[in-house]
Amino acid sequence: MRDGEVAGTAAETVAPVAPTPPAGFPDDPDLRALWDELVPKLDEAGLLAQVDGPTIELALRHFLAARQASDALSGGRVVVEDPAHGGVKKNPAGAEFRSQSDLFLKYAAQLGMSFVARARTPVAKEPDSDGDANPFQTNVG
Repeated sequence: MRDGEVAGTAAETVAPVAPTPPAGFPDDPDLRALWDELVPKLDEAGLLAQVDGPTIELALRHFLAARQASDALSGGRVVVEDPAHGGVKKNPAGAEFRSQSDLFLKYAAQLGMSFVARARTPVAKEPDSDGDANPFQTNVG
């Protein structure tokens, strides 16, 4: 690194290796199926490091919670009985779906699971034949 040159990111120094499920990872077949589906794809894209297991687990938990809330709404019950107030109210599954979806998307962005997240993720630059990463940078005195 030259004087005044900014060092790269930690992501450039951590080997892209898929994590194993964290200790105590549940036997929930839906959670495990999502892990087995997504982790190899993220690993193939070079988006994971060994330490990402807990982040992946939380993302998947929020995804499944959003899916469960969506399933609760799929019966067409936009409103539910509200015996405490003698009428009906919005189905709380709607708010739960929005909340869990929002949380999942935040974790997904951290893991590069969206187009926008990947577009914002810098990649290591290959040096040119002279060893300089920036061909427009000059060595001025």
